[in-house]
Amino acid sequence: MHELFSFILGELRGTWRFRWYALVVAWLVAIAGAYAVLTMPDEYQVQARVQVDTDSMLGPLLDGLAVAPNMGARVQALTNTLLNRDNLERIAHESDMMLRASTTADEQRVLDGLARSINISGARGNVYRISHASGTPETSRQIVQSVLDILMEQAHGMTRADSALATGFLERQVSEYEDRLRTAEQRLANFKRENVGLLPDQGGRDYYQRLRGAEETLEELQEELRTVENRRNALRQEITQMESGQQTREVANPRVATLDEQIRQSRERLDDLLLRYTDAHPDVVAMRAQIERQEQEREAVANEPVPVEREQLSNNPIYQELQIRLNEQNSEIAALETRVQDQERRIRNLLEQVDDITRVETQLADLTRDYNVTRERYQTLLGRLSTAQMSTQADESGTQLQFRLLDPPITPEEPSGPPRDLYLMVLLPVSLGIGGGFAFFIHQIRPVFQSRRLLAEVTGRPVLGSVSLVMSRTQRGLKFGAVAVFGTAVLVLVAAILAGSLYADLGAEYAQLAMRRLPF
Repeated sequence: MHELFSFILGELRGTWRFRWYALVVAWLVAIAGAYAVLTMPDEYQVQARVQVDTDSMLGPLLDGLAVAPNMGARVQALTNTLLNRDNLERIAHESDMMLRASTTADEQRVLDGLARSINISGARGNVYRISHASGTPETSRQIVQSVLDILMEQAHGMTRADSALATGFLERQVSEYEDRLRTAEQRLANFKRENVGLLPDQGGRDYYQRLRGAEETLEELQEELRTVENRRNALRQEITQMESGQQTREVANPRVATLDEQIRQSRERLDDLLLRYTDAHPDVVAMRAQIERQEQEREAVANEPVPVEREQLSNNPIYQELQIRLNEQNSEIAALETRVQDQERRIRNLLEQVDDITRVETQLADLTRDYNVTRERYQTLLGRLSTAQMSTQADESGTQLQFRLLDPPITPEEPSGPPRDLYLMVLLPVSLGIGGGFAFFIHQIRPVFQSRRLLAEVTGRPVLGSVSLVMSRTQRGLKFGAVAVFGTAVLVLVAAILAGSLYADLGAEYAQLAMRRLPF
């Protein structure tokens, strides 16, 4: 640490030898810098503040009826892209800045400078500040006014363009889906016309129910046929027994046969009633009571003595009755067999149609699904188109986006820049630093030995002693006077720069006036 301190102290002593060079360079830099700062052209800054009102009263009224775009985000995006080349060219032409450009390169430099000098800032509370600074107050005001006009025009044009674009797209989609819907309707109508009788609403939907019903009906007919055949067989057995050649037989009481016929008819009516009503129905209860009375009466008649006589079949009314009943049973069996055959043929026809009905149901489901999807999308697009048209009308009304000019652009009377006082304050350390650096540079190219130790290290030989400088009183006075003059010059430089920073604007006015009076 001691060695570093000694090294720095030695370098400072070496630089101090060339302090007058440093002072001259510092003065020259300060004078040149002050001249550059004081002769800088004045800048006139113009700014305007505008508030973008995106909270329209139409918003709550059109909720659910029209699309409410995020106007704040749109305006924010617009401000970020406002300074494009087309807009910059328009601003440059309106402010007559292009009159100074004679070539394409000059025009590009004008546009680049214009883009850098225009500042658009702020979004809090939807308040935007547009500012610009130039050497001409009227030019600055014109540029800010042009930017403000472009912002308002493009903000309204952007919403209308978006609405028109969305409406046009929806109109094309509605037209396309209208054609699709018509095609789907025609395809579905042709399919129904080609498959009449196989459609669900024409019997195809309850195909399996119809098949199951036909099978159940066939089973009932077969059961009824077996019952009638059993009756026929019983009648045949009775007739066979009567025709077996018996000489004598018990003559049946004709009342018993009559009662049996009545009981049979009553039972048939009871069976018919049970097919339509429950056991608790009054007609069913009454019929059962009637059958019970008939059975009791038959039992009483059957218990009477039965006379025995030789059988005369040709004149026997029982035999004749049995023959009549046998013929009736044969007729009923023939009718039932015909119905069974018809029912079996119907079942075969239904089984043959199963493939066609399944195919028709599948194709109809596909066509209906496509038609429903197309119709739903068409109706949705119609609703969206109506919403878009209402949104377009709301945008054209100009009430969804309003601009309030809080601070209009005004031509300034006094310049707002450049900050000459700040530049002059910075000039002080810069000039002193450049002067000190120049002295240090000379010290590096014209070094001296600052101590015996350094001399010994460089030469590699021991230093036996040293002789100090002994100055007379006159020399000491001259040295002190030189230091005083140097300090005074430094203080004068500092005071001049500080005074210049305090009166920078006044000094700039006189400096520019003097520059204009120079013959060159």
